[in-house]
Amino acid sequence: MESVHGHNVLNLVKEQEAALTKENLMSAIAEAFGTDARYHTCSARDLTADELVSQFVEKGKLVEADGMIQYHGCNCHCH
Repeated sequence: MESVHGHNVLNLVKEQEAALTKENLMSAIAEAFGTDARYHTCSARDLTADELVSQFVEKGKLVEADGMIQYHGCNCHCH
């Protein structure tokens, strides 16, 4: 199975018109990349969608507030 780069998920979130619940975000990710997809970033490999989203929240690329998740930004210039 091919691994999906995390920036593809960030772009998916960025394209949303409004913040999403985590459940809706997980559904959108599964719809876009498949329920069994694995993900990688520049610093991590073989992540589940949930692990990837958690990593992005921890790094400030996604913001989770009041049960909603939205794109915050990415200052990584490698992609």
